[in-house]
Amino acid sequence: MFQRGAPPATSSNTEAGVEFEDDVHDLYAENAISAARAAHLLSKAKDAGIKIATKFIKKMPGMKRKFAKNCARNLRRSIRKDDNWPDVYWFDARVWDRKLDKEVTRKICVLLPSEVLEVIWIHGVKEVLLGTSHYDKLTKDHHEWMKQQLNVSELLGFGLHGDGVPCNYDRTESVMLTSINLPGLTGRNGRLRIPICILPDHCISSNTFDDIYEVLAWDMRSLLCGVRQECRHDSSPWDSVKDKKRLKLHGARDFRSCLVQVRSDWEWLTKCYHFPGHASEEMCWLCHVKRRKVLDGYMV
Repeated sequence: MFQRGAPPATSSNTEAGVEFEDDVHDLYAENAISAARAAHLLSKAKDAGIKIATKFIKKMPGMKRKFAKNCARNLRRSIRKDDNWPDVYWFDARVWDRKLDKEVTRKICVLLPSEVLEVIWIHGVKEVLLGTSHYDKLTKDHHEWMKQQLNVSELLGFGLHGDGVPCNYDRTESVMLTSINLPGLTGRNGRLRIPICILPDHCISSNTFDDIYEVLAWDMRSLLCGVRQECRHDSSPWDSVKDKKRLKLHGARDFRSCLVQVRSDWEWLTKCYHFPGHASEEMCWLCHVKRRKVLDGYMV
């Protein structure tokens, strides 16, 4: 979420065993080592007398072996145990199946922006989150206009960032990543990006982003009014298993928030928002001039 290759942040009073465990988890999260290798390192550290906080090692039978069954699954569960991040939201979306060479409907998941921002609001510093000194002029003007429209004195502004990221060694495969950023933060936190949706590029069809952003728009409307949703985006009731935590949440939130900026490259804009591409017939989404009407830089 921060600078690539940077180690996890630690404080001066963090125990050495906790720092070591965080480093091993970070290496696994960056796909630098396998789950089996990470578990083996933690097991060796525990045998050497280093205090390891996780209960993962105790639950892993046969950790004396280099590879244990279901190691990746158990390590992910151990890392996420007792954390404060929300559960993912599952829904049906139209995606491209390259084996069948056609568009199909599949279950995919996203993190809901309202739930991510609520976690940040609860555990963050209110004055820092509401800061606007780092906004550019357009962002600040839109933020002030939204405060007037909503008739509120405090409004948390957030942004969406979209980009394609290579995901294999020869850069032939990539994933389309949508993340949340907080443009009001400064310093190291100003580079914070929280992924909310990740899909392989080959899964993206002409309708995939429409289905994804229908869910995101539904969720962001609840941020504007400051009230939690009482049902799913398609008006169906919450799922008793996948939406177990959401079933218990009702009423108003302690804050209101709005989208103040969207950042991406042009390829993303063409795929996500259907803007005209450089090779398309249209010249710009702001006018109706066609490419064939432009000759040597002059209108004809």
